[in-house]
Amino acid sequence: MMTVQSDGWHAVIPVAPVATPRPNFRHTDKGVVTFYPDKYNQFLDDVGAYVDEHELLDATFFDEMNRELGAIATIDFYVQAPKSQKRINKVTRTTAPDIDNLVKAILDALFRGLKIRDSRIVGLNAMKYSSMDNPRIEIGIKGIDAK
Repeated sequence: MMTVQSDGWHAVIPVAPVATPRPNFRHTDKGVVTFYPDKYNQFLDDVGAYVDEHELLDATFFDEMNRELGAIATIDFYVQAPKSQKRINKVTRTTAPDIDNLVKAILDALFRGLKIRDSRIVGLNAMKYSSMDNPRIEIGIKGIDAK
């Protein structure tokens, strides 16, 4: 039997979601160099700076991530609606970016430079919504124990 033991760790990151892109390649004299576009690198830096500044990766985060059976992540992406759009016609967003690429990007940003890996996340619930004026990422992590 498995149980989720606590309310877990939660954070609201006021950074517009960005999807992980395919890497670019450049041929040089020394071989092929792989790199990501500046927009993606800026997203990683912005999330990392916000997380560090607000000390979000606290003891609760690590307690949840280090549970015996891993952790479950719940992520809500609020993606900026196009500037030409005057109102939101439907709450959920069924257009690009793809949700799997959004998930990869936020997990890469959160776990960047940590000794603990995002492979400890064994379950996922993710949604993407349109937002007129408050793009952000809301994330929660709850650890799973054997009981």
